[in-house]
Amino acid sequence: MPRTVSKFTCSSCGYETPRWYGRCPQCGEWNTLVEEVERPVSRYATGGNKDRPAPVVLSRVSAEEVVRFSSGIEEFDRVLGGGFVRGSVILLGGEPGIGKSTLLLTVAHNVSVSFGRVLYVSGEESLGQVKIRADRLGVFSPELYFVAEKDIERILSVCEEVKPIFLIIDSIQTCEDASIGSLPGGPTQVRACATRLQQYAKAENVTVVMVGHTVKTGGLAGPRLLEHLVDSVLYFEGDPNHLYRIIRAQKNRFGPTNEAAVFQMEEKGLVEVKNPSELFLSERAHDRSGSCVAVSLKGIKPMCVEVEALVSSCLYGAPRRVTSEIDYQKALLILAVLAKRMSLGLDTKDAFLKIAGGIRIDDPGIDLACAIALVSSYYDIPVKPQIACFGEVGLSGEVRMVSRMEDRLKEALRIGFSQVLVPRSFALKYGGSSNIVGVSSVEEAVRNALLRSTA
Repeated sequence: MPRTVSKFTCSSCGYETPRWYGRCPQCGEWNTLVEEVERPVSRYATGGNKDRPAPVVLSRVSAEEVVRFSSGIEEFDRVLGGGFVRGSVILLGGEPGIGKSTLLLTVAHNVSVSFGRVLYVSGEESLGQVKIRADRLGVFSPELYFVAEKDIERILSVCEEVKPIFLIIDSIQTCEDASIGSLPGGPTQVRACATRLQQYAKAENVTVVMVGHTVKTGGLAGPRLLEHLVDSVLYFEGDPNHLYRIIRAQKNRFGPTNEAAVFQMEEKGLVEVKNPSELFLSERAHDRSGSCVAVSLKGIKPMCVEVEALVSSCLYGAPRRVTSEIDYQKALLILAVLAKRMSLGLDTKDAFLKIAGGIRIDDPGIDLACAIALVSSYYDIPVKPQIACFGEVGLSGEVRMVSRMEDRLKEALRIGFSQVLVPRSFALKYGGSSNIVGVSSVEEAVRNALLRSTA
């Protein structure tokens, strides 16, 4: 008889260990290690080698045609690589209240009107709660079915009865398999339910979208196997207190990864934003100091955002550095470079950095805009209104090249900026164009960006 093996798996990050810890050694979360029992199966118990598949020559295999259908939202289709693929499994993660259920209910309505029957399964909300949202969004399709259920066996039984072409599970952490003794949301339950849904999607050629919860660090809750199991992983990002939301494809077996789409939350649901640069710059004041436009990347999509800085007198012993949408360590690095290379008194001042609109940017290309905005606020000198910039700032104050600079430049010129500050090595490719200003250091960038000299 095979020996029973016990292990402990973190429900937050999927870390596995043979012993129990109060705190996960990998992610640092407390009381997240859940015991799992593994029972190794002998190869003879599965019939030996009699059902072994025969190997084939890969070059002789004909490629399968990928059949897609639209979600009814153009920007969402672009993130997916052209629309939903039949038989695919998609995982959509995001913070609570970000708008996942609102978006999927709108997509379910569009798909049911255009292509066929849709089943929406919710383990978190009742029929009355979903009906209130449906009335607000104008969802009325007779081909859209709803059921409030958590048991995976009952869910699959309803699917056999309804026979949908599109299935939404909201959420995978609330689903449970009665044959497993652990609580819903645990690694074993999530893995088992996701596997059953994945098998159903492939067998019946049904597109399945699973909603996933997130943990404090921003990653998806549950074992990492969940992300490997599905065909596409989409992240819903944004601050619930702001209007803008971003959907980013982290994994996509049927399209490009890191594609991103911007949405705006309105009374009747999420509305796609096809030109986010103009939207983020629509309320920009040209005569105020501490503001600079950066051409950044969100995924692989270039967009212009407004970086705002405020430098004020320090009222306490230690100066404060406050950032919201910009990485805190990045802000400290830029402030240290400016204090060292430009002999500024920033090390004794309070400094605040943010991005207008609430969109979080991790792109190193915004370093130069952050530096210019900080100097502009320190001297209270506005930045030239027709200047945008991008570039990474090094520890010695040099301006370095970043990824996809051609796309960034085209986006800035398309919006209407007459001058773009870029790393000098990139500007040499254009042979002295009047629209492109190459800079090699932060000091040079500041001299070109501000309306008057800081001397």
